[in-house]
Amino acid sequence: MRPPRQSSKAKTWSEADLILLFQNTPTPIIADAMDGRNVLGCLKPVLPHVAIAGPAVTVKTNPTDWGTVVSAIDVASTGDVLFIDGSGSNFAVWGGLTSRAAQRRGLAGTAVYGSCRDITTIGALQYPVWAKGITPRAGKPLNKGEVNVSLVVNGFLIRPRDLVKADAHGVVIIPSADSRAVADRVLQIVRREHLIETGLKKGRSFSELLRDFSS
Repeated sequence: MRPPRQSSKAKTWSEADLILLFQNTPTPIIADAMDGRNVLGCLKPVLPHVAIAGPAVTVKTNPTDWGTVVSAIDVASTGDVLFIDGSGSNFAVWGGLTSRAAQRRGLAGTAVYGSCRDITTIGALQYPVWAKGITPRAGKPLNKGEVNVSLVVNGFLIRPRDLVKADAHGVVIIPSADSRAVADRVLQIVRREHLIETGLKKGRSFSELLRDFSS
């Protein structure tokens, strides 16, 4: 990632600025900026080499109920990311038809703490999906879950409109209340890593460069 230009003035972040920064920042750097918090490395991309960032539309559903997911697509807006809590189940709550509907709605992508299916269709659509597992088995369109509610996944809280960043390494949730502080920290880390890379190219040792930054 190319380091942003430094400015003598404090950065004023709009939501669009934040989304653009996180879109262009790999999850390892964001995870470092958050001291390793709110990371879901267990969610793997169905498509290789894709990255997304956007506000969360949250879904809490029974692992055998994919109908609530359809309702969530209808309330989501362009650029949103669906985050579905399916309790880590091996019943699919996401698949080809939901991907097609979400893509037509303009969603940035979907992250499923649970399973998905129809990965051939998802691949053909090139719709970004992250999931804990892949299975052919699905439940029913019961629509008995909840949309845009707070979730607790892997011990941490995910609220509607928190920012979701996902790439090849997994998924990181950036709480909306902390997003500007995290963005400032991301810029610091990117600049530091750029200076280290420059030093390495000039023949300096990694340990020497680390001492410079710890002093």
